[in-house]
Amino acid sequence: MAGYVKDHLTRKVRWATWQFSVFKLSMISFGIILGSYFVDFWKPLLPAVWVVFIITVILSTMMWLSAVRKK
Repeated sequence: MAGYVKDHLTRKVRWATWQFSVFKLSMISFGIILGSYFVDFWKPLLPAVWVVFIITVILSTMMWLSAVRKK
């Protein structure tokens, strides 16, 4: 059983752009739903969430540009 789970967790999967877009859209909509239920919880944490967002956007852009330059 452990080998089966490990094999599936470490397997590399290639997604088409449209498939990944559907996945991202589902995650975004789930985040919006959760956010609507926990408005009071997230309000004081909003500055930290913005910082995480900005850092991850910068890192994602850097990784994307690095990958484009290698090709």
